[in-house]
Amino acid sequence: MGKAKKGGKGGGAAAAAPKCTCDHPFKCTCGNRPERPSKGHKWDPEEQAWGGKGHKQKGASGQTALVDKKAQTTQVGGTSIQTWQKLPSALLTEFAKKEKFLKPKFKALDDKPGKYKYRVILPDPKDSKKDLFFVPPSAVANEEQAKEEAALLALVHITPKIPHERTLPEPYRTTWLTAIQQLNAKSSKTPQSQSANTTSSSSNTSSNTNNKGKGGGAQASTNLLQGARVTSQAQQEKKSLEQRKARNEKIRRHEAIRMANRNPRVTMTAKIRKIIESLLRGDAVTLKEVDEDDTTEATVEEADNDAQLSVEDRLCKEGFTPLQARKSYQSTQK
Repeated sequence: MGKAKKGGKGGGAAAAAPKCTCDHPFKCTCGNRPERPSKGHKWDPEEQAWGGKGHKQKGASGQTALVDKKAQTTQVGGTSIQTWQKLPSALLTEFAKKEKFLKPKFKALDDKPGKYKYRVILPDPKDSKKDLFFVPPSAVANEEQAKEEAALLALVHITPKIPHERTLPEPYRTTWLTAIQQLNAKSSKTPQSQSANTTSSSSNTSSNTNNKGKGGGAQASTNLLQGARVTSQAQQEKKSLEQRKARNEKIRRHEAIRMANRNPRVTMTAKIRKIIESLLRGDAVTLKEVDEDDTTEATVEEADNDAQLSVEDRLCKEGFTPLQARKSYQSTQK
């Protein structure tokens, strides 16, 4: 009896588990496939079971744990950079990429030996005349500092509201904070706060300078905004145009004064001209003598050559009579 009971139980179990004949790894149309546990599982037709490890989560197999690296020190500036810190040039490049600008261009400017100065150009993607040029006010003794200060100057004018001090390493963090304080003090126009900010920033800079000055590395700067040049080609052309207009206006003003004060031109007859000339020479002349020469209706012979004709015609246009012009020409030929 026990054997028959055992055999009957096994036959019923085999009939209750039909195989799935579908070929799709995820979908079943025959209805013999069990429910899919998760989206990471895939149906295995040979094993007649769902395979796979499911959705990979953080900490699952195949992922390695991140280990913090040691701080790196730059060779030129001797700046210690932690894994979460970035140089100003890297921050400027990331900002340009994020805003879909062209990559910033750094160019070394010729200066005195042992002194370095850089210019950074932030190209405009649409109009090259709107490219921004940033030049620090003075040269420094470290090449890395010169390049990074140019990038800091660009960041101060483009992103003054972003707290870059959280990611900047020293001494550029101190330079950034000092420049932002000076910028805020200038905008608020409060001399007391400006003096207080300058004092605090100078104290921070002095302490940072003492730490970095012995190694000859990069140092914090307190005059990043004083005398710095921030221009574009369009602004330079506009400034040049304004200077040209001011210069032309000055020339026109002087020319107007000269024309207003010039000697007046007087038109007179030949008779009056001769009387004035004789009086200026001190000669005694009578009106009778003047009337003898004032023969405007007297006819004169034609000129002998073209030169005589041209001279007499010019004298007649100046107010002389034809007879006076002939006598004047003849007197010069003696």
